[in-house]
Amino acid sequence: MAEWRKVAKAFALADGHVSEKEVEILRTEFFADGRISQSELKFLQEIKQEAKSSVKALDTLIEECEKAVQP
Repeated sequence: MAEWRKVAKAFALADGHVSEKEVEILRTEFFADGRISQSELKFLQEIKQEAKSSVKALDTLIEECEKAVQP
């Protein structure tokens, strides 16, 4: 069985750039349950680190998640 993190990373980083649309999808899915876990925040940080480039919206999403993270 595929790990969701690996699959999601592969899609988000397929072209090396994290786009507005990809950030929009991540935002919708991560905030769907009304909370952000440490694991979800780490995932976003990993995507940011591994991307060749990304839109400013990814930085904004990470900042919002840092404020909302729950243990």
